[in-house]
Amino acid sequence: MTVNLLNNSAFAFKISVPLHIILRSGGPVASMVIGYLYNSKSYTRTQVIAVLLLTLGVIGAALTDANTKGKSIDIGLGTDSNGSPLVTSLTGFMLLGLSMILSAFQGVYADRLYEAHGRSHWREALFYSHALSLPFFIPSYPKLLPQLRTILSSPPMLSSFSTAVENDDILFSNGTTSILRPISTTEATTASRSIARSATSLLFSLRTHPFLQSIFSQTPTKVVYLIINALTQYLCIRGVHLLSAKSSSLTVTIVLNIRKLVSLIVSIYMFGNAMATGVLLSAAVVFIAGGIYGFEGGRIRKAKEKSA
Repeated sequence: MTVNLLNNSAFAFKISVPLHIILRSGGPVASMVIGYLYNSKSYTRTQVIAVLLLTLGVIGAALTDANTKGKSIDIGLGTDSNGSPLVTSLTGFMLLGLSMILSAFQGVYADRLYEAHGRSHWREALFYSHALSLPFFIPSYPKLLPQLRTILSSPPMLSSFSTAVENDDILFSNGTTSILRPISTTEATTASRSIARSATSLLFSLRTHPFLQSIFSQTPTKVVYLIINALTQYLCIRGVHLLSAKSSSLTVTIVLNIRKLVSLIVSIYMFGNAMATGVLLSAAVVFIAGGIYGFEGGRIRKAKEKSA
């Protein structure tokens, strides 16, 4: 619960989504250090080099992003060219760093649990890791209750469908504006226009279906978005727990970096996030390093199977 709260809290400190993804890609560094110091794990030279490259990529992305925004590189309490305190960005970096350390300990603890009780109990781990976190949200109900009221008071889904069909809009979401907005000529490609036409046709079919019409006319729009978000989150975390039961925590963090690469590309393409060349190069270094580690891990497994 703490790891997820820290990751989400970082957005309040001017950490952009692409930079958030890149910085969290430093998870393997924390996993390797914690695994070596706390769990007596040993790693090959290639694995260490891969993780060092990944570390350099993460640092390079952070520094390039700060330089692009006009922030000074020193760690004082000065301000950037826009008058925003540098301490704001540093706080966001510190939150993500603490999250990575705690996540590494969580991975080590998961390894020990699976080694002690067998690796076929990933569903049990998935259930308890979430169920045991729920009581800790009780003190947050004063903040959660108004958000729940806002979700329930949102317009019915049918009205959103009608707006989309009439304006020939495409579904977008960036967490700050309405999920429905027209496609601009600068950001819409031929592919996205084709998607928009297909989406409009689908929305029209849903709007005219009697059974679906009765459901969507009573269901708030944000409730539907929340359900979709919860389902996709479940599918994602279910796969992560299954993977963690079959491999080490460090391998899990490396594989998740591939998911972060896909998220980064989708974020840039769909939501128009402009990134400096240095940030993109640093991101490439991060993910290439993850690939090197993956190949080395496969080589080690084959060598062990051959010797056995």
